[in-house]
Amino acid sequence: MIFGLLRIKNEARWIKSVIEAILPICEDVFVFDDHSNDGTPEVCQRIDKVHVIDSPFAGLDETRDKNYLLARALAQVPDSCINAASPYWALAIDGDELLEQDSFRVLSDALRTQSNAFRLPVRYLWDSDMSQFESTRQVRVDGVYGRFTRPSVFRLMSRDLAYQSTSAGGNFHCSSVPLPLLHTAIETIPAPLWHLGYNERADRIRKYHWYNHIDPQNGFEDEYRHCVQGDIPEVPAEMKLRHAGPLRLVTMPGRIHVP
Repeated sequence: MIFGLLRIKNEARWIKSVIEAILPICEDVFVFDDHSNDGTPEVCQRIDKVHVIDSPFAGLDETRDKNYLLARALAQVPDSCINAASPYWALAIDGDELLEQDSFRVLSDALRTQSNAFRLPVRYLWDSDMSQFESTRQVRVDGVYGRFTRPSVFRLMSRDLAYQSTSAGGNFHCSSVPLPLLHTAIETIPAPLWHLGYNERADRIRKYHWYNHIDPQNGFEDEYRHCVQGDIPEVPAEMKLRHAGPLRLVTMPGRIHVP
């Protein structure tokens, strides 16, 4: 049994497609909404098996929010199943990530093994034409973008599971898998997530400014310059950055529901 877990804010453009992409493999989907003002909660509430949790908190804190969401999921697991062989799992993704349609069988097969956490590949759509249902998608592949995987699937095996705080502002970059299982997520399941949030130039620039406002002077993240490579004069496409660059885009086949 798999529960979908999403912490979101202002994802109305694509949240319906994101949720519907995981519904075939999820028993229920729990959505923690961080004070959206674009109608995101209302979209979610119209989808069967989706439970919307309105944030009771003020201020930005990813770790706090994810722990609140995790507690809701763990509350659905019977005491008899809280153990190393728990058949209950969580699939934790962002509100702008579409699960590849052909991933259901490989994902289900992986959860029958004795492992307790898995990684998923993340493909960053970049200036890609999203006008067709099935197509070859343009993605970014230079630097970390070409090899990025993220721990995203974990077994609900203990009520002591919790997410860790980070050094970034607002507890940015909080993992998608709780700390006790994070380092056990070694194997990558070939079930890609297609990331929508950086596809359009305007979104990349908006996020670049927002990240630097909330988490200024983050040297490890190279002050988020990789997000806007080729989009602003200060970060040209041919520049070599700490984590990426020069900008390189390729096409990849993929079956996703286009929002």
